[in-house]
Amino acid sequence: MSIARLELQDFTVFKQAEFEFCPGINVLMGENGTGKSHVLKAMYAALRGAAGEAPPGAGCFAKVVTVFRPDSRRTARLVRHGCGGSWSLRLLDGRGARLHMCCEQHGADVLSVTADIHPAPSLFVPPREVLAMYDGFVAAYEGRELEFDETYRDICEALGAAPLRGAGAEAVRGLLEPLEQVLGGKVLLRGNHFYVQRGDCETEAHLLAEGLRKLACLAYLVANGAITRDSVVFWDEPEASLNPRLVVQVVEFVRALARAGVQVFLASHDFLLLHRLSQPAEHALDPDVPIRFFSLYRPRPAAPVEVETGATLADIEHNAILEEFARYYDDERAYAWREMADEAASTAGAKRAGKKIARAATRTRPRPQTGRARAKKVAKAAKAKKAARKVRT
Repeated sequence: MSIARLELQDFTVFKQAEFEFCPGINVLMGENGTGKSHVLKAMYAALRGAAGEAPPGAGCFAKVVTVFRPDSRRTARLVRHGCGGSWSLRLLDGRGARLHMCCEQHGADVLSVTADIHPAPSLFVPPREVLAMYDGFVAAYEGRELEFDETYRDICEALGAAPLRGAGAEAVRGLLEPLEQVLGGKVLLRGNHFYVQRGDCETEAHLLAEGLRKLACLAYLVANGAITRDSVVFWDEPEASLNPRLVVQVVEFVRALARAGVQVFLASHDFLLLHRLSQPAEHALDPDVPIRFFSLYRPRPAAPVEVETGATLADIEHNAILEEFARYYDDERAYAWREMADEAASTAGAKRAGKKIARAATRTRPRPQTGRARAKKVAKAAKAKKAARKVRT
């Protein structure tokens, strides 16, 4: 099952938003505060809530509360500011099955859910890595009030499963090997601690750089079957804590996931990641991996967020990331032209000053004497001395 369509009505920053998704990679981009994470979390909460043990209505709204964490645990807090009415969410899968959630505010929240959808296994990968916090996190989350939404608890629970064996392990080897090459070894769970085994040496996960821990987390989720064919992965800011070389590795991994039948949703601010994802589509390099881009933007300040869709990044008109990079390029070019103009003016001024000094030196410098003129002067002085002696005698 894959998500084919999402409709939001008066939900957080959206007045009326519609998304037509592809079964491969779906990329959300936009400025801060335009609702990228809200879109991912809304779909994740709906799928996980409908797949839970509770009835769909109770399960979906309970998951919305734990994922969004509104004050007073009231889902009506998610109504768009200034609207004051209700919000609704509608999901449709590729077969036309749907899940519809609605919350109305009448003193107390009035909730309703209708669903004939069969949710696919889903996983939410939050921006912060979780391997370093894994030990005891689930128990602490269930026993205390922690400042983490439930996506962190869910992914830690998924990490607790043992690795696949036999045919299952062979099925995921193609996804796992590229990540293990980047890490330089296999990811192991011993007790409640994660390690990366490199040859005969085991390195504690919390001693690895944060970017490598993120890749190690994904590697283990692939190895233990938490990410499988026909599952849906929501990944918020995959570029966080990664240098450009690792960003390229993440792009290849995401494309491999889509090629293996996983539907992927990404929310990103990263120029390199977005363009690397778009490049194969722009040049028809890998037609087996469908991809779609969604730009979330406000047409004017404080206006509800609108959605623009494109098959490639080049099709997107409202691209805040590209606009800022273009502004940086224009500033850099203007600075370079100004420095060149100042240098040219300085050089021209130096040349003019040099000419003035040369002319002044020519006017004040004594004329050089030739050998004949010097001899005449010496003879004249000798003659004057001889005449002076005659007068004295």
